[in-house]
Amino acid sequence: MKRLWFGLIVATAVGASAAPLGILVPSYFDPPGSLWDELDFAATRVPLVAIMNPNNGPGTRQNAGYVGAVNSLHAAGGRVIGYVSTSYAARATNTVTADIDRYFSFYAVDGIFLDEMTNDANTNHLDYYAALYQYIHRQGTNLVVVGNPGINTQESYLTWPAADALVTFEDGTGYAALVVDGWVTRHLAQQFSHLPYNVASAATMTNTIDLAASRNVGWIYVTDDALPNPWDTLPAYWTNEVNYIRSLNQSAPATELEILSVSNGVPSVRISGAPGTYELQATSNLASWFPLTTVNTATNTVNVQDTTATNAAGRLYRTRQ
Repeated sequence: MKRLWFGLIVATAVGASAAPLGILVPSYFDPPGSLWDELDFAATRVPLVAIMNPNNGPGTRQNAGYVGAVNSLHAAGGRVIGYVSTSYAARATNTVTADIDRYFSFYAVDGIFLDEMTNDANTNHLDYYAALYQYIHRQGTNLVVVGNPGINTQESYLTWPAADALVTFEDGTGYAALVVDGWVTRHLAQQFSHLPYNVASAATMTNTIDLAASRNVGWIYVTDDALPNPWDTLPAYWTNEVNYIRSLNQSAPATELEILSVSNGVPSVRISGAPGTYELQATSNLASWFPLTTVNTATNTVNVQDTTATNAAGRLYRTRQ
């Protein structure tokens, strides 16, 4: 008789915290200077990704100030991605890829921010962004592609795939009344970002962050800056924002896995932690993990049956948010 074995691994270890909320900052201000120093300090306290934008894109030559800023933010634990305009799929692909090439040639960026992304179901548009997505990922490992339609969009932009993460809100009004698409809860929070600007007070900022977290958003940036360019400085309450997000991360309940039972070769796995969306992954060799399912729970626990395990000699499980 075949002996079955099943085990558990959480994202880092049993008892690890839930996936932390991070800050995605459109950092459209030139280094060096105190603003980039503030980003460095924040990156030691919370997950932080800065969007660099030297000249409405990478520019035509390397900028020593940005080289230093990218290296400094990396040393602090943050990441940097490069801004590229797509003009809602109207910009020629070879022009966009030329900008992408310059970023990777000039700077040690961790990925690309594709601005002005379409949000319709036009397959020509999806193919346009899918081609850019594949092109970026061929430049190296562990890169991220963030697409910015700025409003609710189609699920296919994630599943095609055309982006690793999407900005589905970028506006100076209307955040409290925002209704997110139902399909969002089928994906991880880290795949969504909201960018509310013109948020005047620190109290409204904390309420906005709470709303974002309740909407399955893993990356948030709230600012009191306003049009014509809401991204040319950090908010007056920047330190409060960083500390508030840090406090939320520290108070989040631990994520744990438990095998409740095994019946006819089918294990029942319980995920316990903060309410939200979880991806359960499995492996039989620790070398390659594969996703089993993505589940959403409004409570602190959810049970998952791995019906694909009946013919497996054994499996280990882990989860991520």
